[in-house]
Amino acid sequence: MPKQTLVFAALLITLGVGAFSISGSRTALLPAFVGGALAVLAGLALAYAGARRHLMHVAAVVALLGALAPAAALVIRAAQMSPLALGVNVGMLALSGALLAMMVRSFIAARRSAAPGSAGDDSRR
Repeated sequence: MPKQTLVFAALLITLGVGAFSISGSRTALLPAFVGGALAVLAGLALAYAGARRHLMHVAAVVALLGALAPAAALVIRAAQMSPLALGVNVGMLALSGALLAMMVRSFIAARRSAAPGSAGDDSRR
């Protein structure tokens, strides 16, 4: 999952930098900031295999926040947004939401494939 996260991070960074280069507004860089955080977390997950699970869970929280922020902005003021801002918000929502969905599916698959008696086993409860 870290490699896929790096791809989504690069797409978010490209979206933010592209929007900033067109508009000049610092708020257009929001997708790039989310992408940067995801890139750092994915890079650390690749470097430290022992902490990969924890780092990917933190990345999932970042992806969730990356989906909630534009969703809230779209709900509150989509009618007043410029076409560029609308496109950036929809793009960030789509990318962050897709990454979050992939992560949740990956976490569920990893949980189901965990061997009985492993650290992720729920039989103790």
